[in-house]
Amino acid sequence: MHRNAVKLLVPVMVMVLLSGHALSSVSGASSSNPLADDEEVTNTTMGIVENVSAARAAIERFKTSVPTVDYLQLATAGLQEYVSNVTSRFEATFKDFATRELESVQHALIETIRYLNGYDSVNSISMLQNLDYSMYNHNLLRSINSDLRIASISLSEALFDQRDVSVAVDDIFAATDKLQQNVIRLADVIEKGEAWTVETNARAMAAQQAFNESIDQYLNGSLSQIEDIVTALDDLRTYEEDAYRRLKDKIPATFPKSTTSYFIALKKALENTIQKVRINLENLKLYKHRDIEQWKSRGSIAAPIGYMTQVAVQVASDPMLSNDCTESYIEKILAFPNITIAHVNGCLGEQTASEEKTFAIIAQVLDTYVVGAINASYGAFDICFRYAPRKQNQCLELNGYENNWANGRIYNAAKQVESFVDSEMQHNFNACVAQNGYFLNYHNIQEMCIYSKKRTRYRNRWTK
Repeated sequence: MHRNAVKLLVPVMVMVLLSGHALSSVSGASSSNPLADDEEVTNTTMGIVENVSAARAAIERFKTSVPTVDYLQLATAGLQEYVSNVTSRFEATFKDFATRELESVQHALIETIRYLNGYDSVNSISMLQNLDYSMYNHNLLRSINSDLRIASISLSEALFDQRDVSVAVDDIFAATDKLQQNVIRLADVIEKGEAWTVETNARAMAAQQAFNESIDQYLNGSLSQIEDIVTALDDLRTYEEDAYRRLKDKIPATFPKSTTSYFIALKKALENTIQKVRINLENLKLYKHRDIEQWKSRGSIAAPIGYMTQVAVQVASDPMLSNDCTESYIEKILAFPNITIAHVNGCLGEQTASEEKTFAIIAQVLDTYVVGAINASYGAFDICFRYAPRKQNQCLELNGYENNWANGRIYNAAKQVESFVDSEMQHNFNACVAQNGYFLNYHNIQEMCIYSKKRTRYRNRWTK
């Protein structure tokens, strides 16, 4: 029979009495008390006292240092309440053991059985919902609760039968030994989980700041290029007005009607293109601002890191799952912010390079289609001044009818710019946002070596 025996009973019992967490001590022997007459039973009873004291001592640390994380606070409260309620019954059970009065011990054990099997036991289990919610451990502690009930019943039957109770006491010892081991384990995990959470949160916040700075840097660069295009559009209007003024200065009289109508149509085409391109660029700016602000406000790095850390704490607290990889997984979580920033910067870097290339193409389109059309159009009218004055009006009027091709090229420029903004810039930007969103929400979680095992564990304690 395994014993956590106390060889020097009296000195140890005195020490236990002096301990703040110890229960009443055991001393002496009596022929009327089979519990006290059996040295092994006496020593095992002391082992029970020590186990209960160890369980209580394990949670004392949280009276002065309460975790800052909500779910760990709940776990701490649930663990403290459970240990206090269960172990207090053993104090009542063994407090009269030193008097060698078997009847009082029997009475205390009966009260313990009523507690562990009755209404209070249901309440005790409900207390564990704090642990169930936050640390996934209610099955573990419920099994301890069941072990204690069975052990108490066994000892009670032995007492009523007045037979050797050593085996029954040993059952209680085994149950309390499991209790103190798992309470210590859970308390250690709560402390470790607090440290993990503080560290991962700090790294997540630093990464979030870097994340936001990268986005702002990208956005400012993109907006700067948009402003360059807007300035170029204004320059186009000025360019056309200067060309018109120079042409007008060469003609002493008014333009023919067809020429005037053409220039009105040309200016309308140019203004239409300028406004369309400006609207496209403004929509792009608004779209980016909206998506980026949502992107940043979601706490996109802190949220997955917080979730992954909590999963690691839950797994570390549960001996039914393999914990070999928990520490290495925490290392992955700690490295995750830097990996994320590298990924985000890579995506935004590619987007920036793509936009620079696209803006260059837009500038080329405006130059080729709009500036080219203006130059060709005014150049065609300028040819008229090579003729004699009596032929100039005829040339101007003829070109006024035939020069409408330029307007079509200018309108076409707006369509091409719109296509580049929608298909190249906005589409690629959406892909970058979606890619980073997927990365932040799913990367590394499925790589947990214990994740698949955790998902197959039964949640219902009645499930076979």
